[in-house]
Amino acid sequence: MIIRQLTTSTEDLEKVIKLLVGHFVPEHKMGPLSAINVNLEKGVKWVVFNVDQMAFGVMNDEGQLVGSLGLHRTSPWYSDSEYLADGWFYVLPEYRKTGVGKMLIDEAKKFANEVKLPLIIGVFTSEDAETKAQVMQKMGMAMVGGLFAAGV
Repeated sequence: MIIRQLTTSTEDLEKVIKLLVGHFVPEHKMGPLSAINVNLEKGVKWVVFNVDQMAFGVMNDEGQLVGSLGLHRTSPWYSDSEYLADGWFYVLPEYRKTGVGKMLIDEAKKFANEVKLPLIIGVFTSEDAETKAQVMQKMGMAMVGGLFAAGV
């Protein structure tokens, strides 16, 4: 498996959209915030926005995109200080626990160090969020808060 920076080429964008719409969407369930309610036009714009700033993909030996992480610059409401936030972080189920997620996190951390910005990656799911948060911590990410929901 190889990791590489994704580009806004049609080929790369199609791979990311296929990964997210074909796999993330049916898997991500959170009531009214479930990805099954996808707005494809909005989603494509979001993918392009993130890939244009920075995104990584892990390809298997057949060239299939099996995991991806998109990043964008943003800042808190109270400050002009920027940080890198994830637009998405997704690994195909059959490639979880194989090191693909760690490859993506390590590459994102390396990029964040290069541009001298903090990196914040969220766990936005109602399914086994605690385990996923523990996995993030094992990959060297520190927990700095949490999301709490009602009505999902």
